[in-house]
Amino acid sequence: MEFNPSVNFTIHIPNDYIDYAMTKWRIYIVGWWKLSRVPFLSVGILPLILGFVLAWRWGYKGPFGLYLLSSMAVILIMWMTYYLGEWNDLEGDQLNQSFNRFSGGSRVLVKGFLPAWVPLLLGYGCLIGAMILGLYIYLKYRTGSWTLLLGGIGIFSGFFYSSKPFRWSYHGVGEVLIGFCYGWLPIATGFYLFTGFFSHQIVLLSIPAGLSIFNVILINEFPDEEADRAVGRKNLVVRFGKERMGDLYIGFSILIGLSLIKVLKIFGQTPIWLFALSGIPLLLILWNLIQIWRGDYRDPKRLELLCRNTIFINLSITMILTIQQTFIRSILEKWG
Repeated sequence: MEFNPSVNFTIHIPNDYIDYAMTKWRIYIVGWWKLSRVPFLSVGILPLILGFVLAWRWGYKGPFGLYLLSSMAVILIMWMTYYLGEWNDLEGDQLNQSFNRFSGGSRVLVKGFLPAWVPLLLGYGCLIGAMILGLYIYLKYRTGSWTLLLGGIGIFSGFFYSSKPFRWSYHGVGEVLIGFCYGWLPIATGFYLFTGFFSHQIVLLSIPAGLSIFNVILINEFPDEEADRAVGRKNLVVRFGKERMGDLYIGFSILIGLSLIKVLKIFGQTPIWLFALSGIPLLLILWNLIQIWRGDYRDPKRLELLCRNTIFINLSITMILTIQQTFIRSILEKWG
């Protein structure tokens, strides 16, 4: 039998099937993006970069690979925390009817965009990836024994933030823990990896950053109070109520503003324009204080604005401190 080249062996795939497949892929990609909370990775990456810049100001720098891999390790730890949180908090998220863009989870599982086992699998995958990457950084770049301890603290804290048996976020200590993990820990890690030691300046820089992320977690609990109470999640808002926690938010906001001004002054050589730039988070702090004082957190739309402004305060403070440290290094290099 001879082969006839004129015979057409082309397989025709119906357009309806292609459109269906493309739609499903778009749903999966959008679902993963929301589940991964990619924009919110900035609350951990920016403090890490601040630690890098502080080490650079001290005259320490290293290979590009160390910057890249350590950033990836932090991202994996944060993703692990987000993914496992989605899995562990699913019951509360299903009950939550008062959520906003900054609370109540990603809503990906609740709306059925992805099956419930996906974040569980991704969470454990990121856990294994972070452990392997941390060990590789330690062996490849000889960054010191504290590398493993710092990474271990981040992994341990993130894993048990919502997972049994500790479930920090269910017992009123999650807010403090996250303030530490997104305040001191990434700054200290970024600094230590390149210097091999710690400095009291890490603590100074971490105070406004840590206090501001504490407020982020605290205000994001306001919309979820009823659902959290229903599932037995005894965080600060559930334990003490919105009114008292509003007072706590006000107190911490004042401390954030004062500590930011103090840090900008204590290092010296901070230009006037940078003080002017710090007016952005300070004005947002003042606006939030007025809103909390008036009890505007009782209105869902105004509460969402409070949540948005609070995370802007955290990000802008970290960026301003990073600019400050960069500027100080430039001055030192200029004047020898």
